[in-house]
Amino acid sequence: MVFVTFMMALATAAFYGAGNYGIGADQLCYYGATFCVHPDWLAIATLLLVIWTLFLRVDRI
Repeated sequence: MVFVTFMMALATAAFYGAGNYGIGADQLCYYGATFCVHPDWLAIATLLLVIWTLFLRVDRI
């Protein structure tokens, strides 16, 4: 679950960089134009995933 959270955080950073600074925007925004325009939607999903992952980690302790 930590791996999935990490990958989601990387995707959020990539879409944020593409949407706001144009880093890799040609290829990335072609497939995920909605996330380039609104990277905060992906950030909210990532935040919820981080909370869920921490909840699962605490449950095992």
